[in-house]
Amino acid sequence: MQGDKATGRQPARAIACRKAGRVLCAVLGVLGAASARAEAADSSLTVEASAGGGYSLWSLLGDVGVGEATFLTLGYTGARPEAGTAATHQLSVGADHLAGEHWLLSAIVSLGLGKGSDTALSQELPRLNVPGLTARTGYGSQGVQLAAGYDSAGFDTLEYGLDASLGLNRYPLRRQLLTVSAGATTVRYAQQDILWVARPTLGARLVWDGRWELGLRAGVSLYSDDPLTAGQFTDAERNALESQLEGRAAARKALAGLRRRQLRDLGAAVTRRMADVNAGTGFPTAPTRFDVKPSLTWRLNPTVKGQVSYAFNQYVPTQGVSHVLASRWTVRLGDPVRVWASVALQRDVPVDLPAEVSGLLTLGGEYTF
Repeated sequence: MQGDKATGRQPARAIACRKAGRVLCAVLGVLGAASARAEAADSSLTVEASAGGGYSLWSLLGDVGVGEATFLTLGYTGARPEAGTAATHQLSVGADHLAGEHWLLSAIVSLGLGKGSDTALSQELPRLNVPGLTARTGYGSQGVQLAAGYDSAGFDTLEYGLDASLGLNRYPLRRQLLTVSAGATTVRYAQQDILWVARPTLGARLVWDGRWELGLRAGVSLYSDDPLTAGQFTDAERNALESQLEGRAAARKALAGLRRRQLRDLGAAVTRRMADVNAGTGFPTAPTRFDVKPSLTWRLNPTVKGQVSYAFNQYVPTQGVSHVLASRWTVRLGDPVRVWASVALQRDVPVDLPAEVSGLLTLGGEYTF
C-alpha cells in the first residue's frame, strides 16, 4: 500500500514480501518505513550514520530472505553519547514472518557489550605521594523485543496500517573508584545495580492515493527503579568521595559533571533501542518517560520521497523535555539502491538549566541483492 501506482498492480502478497525487507524496522516500531522488495525473498544490506550535539551513532543491518515469507536479521549498532566516553556496541539477531497477506510478526534478541567510561576526579601528585582518583561507570545490556503489524495491503485510495511492539531489557549498571599511582591502577570500590526497562510502543499510519502517508507513533518506558539513582553514586558514597578530595567545591563540581555524563550515557541506552535513534527521533540526553512522533510523508515521483516530522520526548521527572523538528529525503538510485538523508533541530529544555539547541544529521543507504 506504500508503493506507487505501478507497483499497486502487483499482487498484495508480493508487496507484503517486499515490506518484510525492513523487518527490523517493524520490530523497532517503524513499519511505515518498509522498503520496496522483489517478489522473491531478497536480501539487503543497510548502513546508517548519525551525528549532532556531541552524539554519534552508526549501524549496520543485514537481512536475509528465507523462503517467501520469512526473514532473518543481523544487526550491529555503535554509539558514543558524548566525547570522551567509551563507545557502546550492540549486537542483535531476529526473525520475521509474514502471516498471510496482512500480518507481520517479528522477534529480536539483542546484546549490548560491556563498556566503561573513566572520569578523573583528582590528579595524581607524585611529589606528595598522593594517588589520583578516577570514577569508572559502565553497563551492558540484554534484551528481547516482540512486534506485530497489520497492513490493509490493498490498492484503494485510502489504506491503513497498525503495529505494536514490546521490549524488555536488563541493564547491569556498574560503578567503581580507582586510584592511579605511578601508572598502576587499583580498584578501591565496586558496586553494581540491575535496572529493568519495559518499553511498549504503538504506531498507526494512513495512506491515500499511493502518495501521501500520515503517521503517528508513541512509546512509554517503564523502569524497575528510578533511572536517576540506579547505577549512580549514593549520597553516602559522594560524601565519602568529597572527604577524599582536597577542595569540596571542586569535588562537587567534578561529581556533578560525572552525574551529568552518567545520565546522558544511560539515556542513550535505555530510552529506546539504539538502532531506533537518529536525526528524526532526536538524541536523548536523559532517560525518557514517554515520546510521541507524528509525521507526514509524500512521494514526489517514483524515485524521490520526502518526510517532515516532529518528535516530543518527555524525560523522567526533573530532567525536562526535548523537541525535534526533522526532514528526511529518500532517493532511489535504480532498483537495488536507496540513499537517504535527515536533518533536524533538537531543543532540549532542562528543568533548572537554560535550553540547548543542536543540529542533527543522518545519512544512510540500502543495497538489495
